[in-house]
Amino acid sequence: MGFAERNGFVKEKTVQVDEIDRSLRNRLYNMVHRFSESSPMIHEELEYVVDRLGYQVESTTNRNWYIINTVLEGKDSSIPWYMPYEVIELFFEAKRLHCKECEYRSDNSCEYCGYTEWFRNVTTDINIMLEQEKSGYRLLNDKFVNIISDEELQEINKIIDSPYQAVKIHINKALALYSDRKKPDYENSIKESISAVESLCCIITGATGSQATLGSTLKKLEKDGGVVIHGAMKTAFEKLYGYTSDSDGIRHGGIDFTNAPAEDAKYMLVSCSAFINYLIEKQSKIKS
Repeated sequence: MGFAERNGFVKEKTVQVDEIDRSLRNRLYNMVHRFSESSPMIHEELEYVVDRLGYQVESTTNRNWYIINTVLEGKDSSIPWYMPYEVIELFFEAKRLHCKECEYRSDNSCEYCGYTEWFRNVTTDINIMLEQEKSGYRLLNDKFVNIISDEELQEINKIIDSPYQAVKIHINKALALYSDRKKPDYENSIKESISAVESLCCIITGATGSQATLGSTLKKLEKDGGVVIHGAMKTAFEKLYGYTSDSDGIRHGGIDFTNAPAEDAKYMLVSCSAFINYLIEKQSKIKS
């Protein structure tokens, strides 16, 4: 909070969810230029972003920047307020496409690649700015999501950085479905969150086939995986599994849950992420 807000000379900002004020817009603009202009692939990235925005790609870098700046500035009333967020997500997409073409992508070199560090650092810088400007969104795994606390972000990020590919796939899907501003799918986001827990439990217990369900593997964690969890916690997740799997639950497409609210999807995403990290830590102690 700045001097003017602290001393009551200007009204304190409220969280910006369905709009962005001029200060936030300007800082999003500045952020795009700060992290993009020095990119060695800027020409290709600009072409990608301009094309994905639905504009005609120009032959020069300056002309393509002009198009993007017009969108970022939002001076044309026909440009929706949220477009700066869209532009940043598209720049991240463009950089990820470059990463996919990397000759080292099949081994562990990605962990030490400069781009990996770039994604982490820029994400951190953007989120600091969003917090300062009281934006209702945070950048997580290249997507802007409805505001989540730092602690919740850390739980989800731990999984994204974990070695369990199947678990990461489900959490990434849950996150993408939850954070889709145009057409959020909270019902399927919840399915993916609980499936992520199920995947890890199957990995720990070695369960396959008909036994590869969360209900079964939770009961086998101690016997087959050596992971001892408190009975009350196990019961709580068994009930969560029931919420998604019984005859009226989300996994069976029950009518009561076809319009699952955002808060349910967020709760499941964060809770399942925290439980996964808890199980990973428990298992690591057994291995060590």
